[in-house]
Amino acid sequence: MASVPYAIIAASKPFRFLVGPDKKEFFMHAELVARMSKPLGTLVNGEWKEGNEGFTEWPDVDEGTFIRFYEFAYTGDYKAAEPFEDVPTPLEQKKGSEVATSASGPVVDGEEIIEEASAQELVVNHSMFGGSSVDSWDAYGVSRRYKNKKKGFFEEQPQPPPSKKDIIWREFQEEINDEPDKRVKETPNTVPSANYSEVFLSHARLYAFADCYGIDTLMELSIRKLHRTLKVFNLHKGTRVTDISQLIDYSYRNTVNKGGKQDKLRSLLATYTACNIEEMWPNLYFQDVLESADVSKAIIGQLLKRVD
Repeated sequence: MASVPYAIIAASKPFRFLVGPDKKEFFMHAELVARMSKPLGTLVNGEWKEGNEGFTEWPDVDEGTFIRFYEFAYTGDYKAAEPFEDVPTPLEQKKGSEVATSASGPVVDGEEIIEEASAQELVVNHSMFGGSSVDSWDAYGVSRRYKNKKKGFFEEQPQPPPSKKDIIWREFQEEINDEPDKRVKETPNTVPSANYSEVFLSHARLYAFADCYGIDTLMELSIRKLHRTLKVFNLHKGTRVTDISQLIDYSYRNTVNKGGKQDKLRSLLATYTACNIEEMWPNLYFQDVLESADVSKAIIGQLLKRVD
């Protein structure tokens, strides 16, 4: 939010914006807009037509993005779009019905088949033996932690070193400075049918808008919010890869690298994709997005960090 005394804001004239292809009319205090960035200052107070007549047309800015820009200008924050529920196709509904009918297990010749859990998948409650909530088991189903306690000592299993993928994911988590918003907790998407494409795009559109008009504080806020959402986002075994693919597609089409440095949004998405490439690759939309030279070059650059 621009640091403008309220007395100056209240005394300034309204500046008119005609937004979107339908030219919907919005008003903001001219002095508040002018102090958000140099390009906006020139737009509002310059010698061009917009400054003299007190209005401008933004046909390429959607109403949602403008409202978030407006909200940020007056409050210093904005609210992203909400996820929505995907409507299943008739084929998906039929498959869902078939799965629900035999939810307890596959049936062959009228008899239910119950798959045996592997020893590695078994867990034991820590209250049973005073151990961890997740225990390791030998081939006979006996807790190794319990066996060690019976021997009179507790043996810690050596921890394997982090994989290259784990290291890159850690880099992704630290790529954007979250210091101003450390107390803000994002909620993971627990429902596979929840579509987050508009959530992601609302941040990306605002980032591209702020980049176009040199509003650095808004760029930083939008990418920080997006980063927090991506850190807890669940792809649900590939179900939600299209949401991410739409974000990548839009972001690379509407941003550019500057001064020999990769754009922050592009860099963030390339790192995220390199961490999740196995789950994302089967998605046909994602494969189409990879046909862009800029996208594939950035992602391959991050994938090389995973090569042993």
